[in-house]
Amino acid sequence: MTTRNAPLPKWFTRTDFGIFIHWGPYSVPAFAPTDVGDFGTIVKHHSLRYLYANQPYAEWYLNGMRTRGSAVTRYHQERYGNRTYLDLADDFKAAARNVDVDAWADQFAAAGAQYVVVVTKHHDGFVMYDSNVRNPKRPDYHLDFDFVGQLAQAVRSRGMRFGVYYSSLLDWTFQTRPIRDAGDLVLGYDTSPTYLNYVWDQWHELIDRYHPDILWNDIGYPTDKRLPELFAYFYEAVPQGVINDRWNSYPNWLHNPLGRAAIDLGSRYLQRRESKGGAGIPPAHYDYRTLEYNTDWQGGDDYFEVTRGIDKSFGYNRMSRPEDSITADQVRALIKQVTPQKGRLLLNVGPMADGQLPPQQAALLSELETTQN
Repeated sequence: MTTRNAPLPKWFTRTDFGIFIHWGPYSVPAFAPTDVGDFGTIVKHHSLRYLYANQPYAEWYLNGMRTRGSAVTRYHQERYGNRTYLDLADDFKAAARNVDVDAWADQFAAAGAQYVVVVTKHHDGFVMYDSNVRNPKRPDYHLDFDFVGQLAQAVRSRGMRFGVYYSSLLDWTFQTRPIRDAGDLVLGYDTSPTYLNYVWDQWHELIDRYHPDILWNDIGYPTDKRLPELFAYFYEAVPQGVINDRWNSYPNWLHNPLGRAAIDLGSRYLQRRESKGGAGIPPAHYDYRTLEYNTDWQGGDDYFEVTRGIDKSFGYNRMSRPEDSITADQVRALIKQVTPQKGRLLLNVGPMADGQLPPQQAALLSELETTQN
């Protein structure tokens, strides 16, 4: 089975609020420019080339380090000099031991969250648990304890569902070219059997270990005819599980100048479409659609999810100002807006490297808590 023959599970259709967690080596430098709009505003009014030159997401720090003349390059040189991203990853591995997943789960449940989705591997390729599927480029590039398993237990013990985010298409340990435009984004992935098998094996490990209620893929999936088998494997293991809509694959024959030009042209059309409430082109199979920093849903009868950070970033950004953040009243209004349309809000928190929530983010969760009781 690669598509669902029954309606979506009631636990999912009844949700209206979840928590997203972006935490990793990028939480050490914790930097992105704030004198730009949020993601939704940028893609509505600017090109993708402008977006990647002025990326508001701190979790894209490594891409910024590789982009000549970027704000990240200047910041890194001033603060860290010749230290590499691998050095920052080592700093993170040491600090991450301080995390208190039970405290997180208490805060999320008290704020009214019904589900939690955690990043298990972002585009930087760092794996957030003690994986037995080792990165062939960097075998020790992962946490040395089972953070994901500890969080899953804490979340589920408080009655919330648990999902895993995984970056399948992008892994910057396999590709070192910076992403500067749409062609770089969807064609800048490793097409080798080594990478395809790495992603395949790690997804299976995530399913086997954690039986996640949600598979939350990002950007797309490398061209691999086995993908329907992965979905079938998931539904067999987790019959009440759901899959998001970011699984598009881009044929390998597009990996040439003409193909890149076609991708760049198509991206401009999709930007215009999404700015008017569309959700992009769906893959062959999905259970629900996703919007990012955008609530203008016009996607028909599908269930959907709006995701955004508390501020302009998903990963912790030490440069964020109070005016960059959403308020508790705005969170409540957003949930009220999307719920009648079969939507829900996945609100992101970006912990600091030591696992503490930034004060402004913790304060927002506390304010949400006061309205739940």
